[in-house]
Amino acid sequence: METQTNSPEKKKGHKQTGPQTEPENLKGTFAAVLIVGGIILLSWFGVFGLFLERA
Repeated sequence: METQTNSPEKKKGHKQTGPQTEPENLKGTFAAVLIVGGIILLSWFGVFGLFLERA
């Protein structure tokens, strides 16, 4: 059985345009990307240092 809800999209005369009006909080995502990027950079420089040491 389907129930009806009073959501803003179903109200008469209400037109939703564009993206959400409330911006999302992406600080945690940005911090995670920086951490993963730092790990990749450190590992790359570590491998490059080993390459130079053995050459």
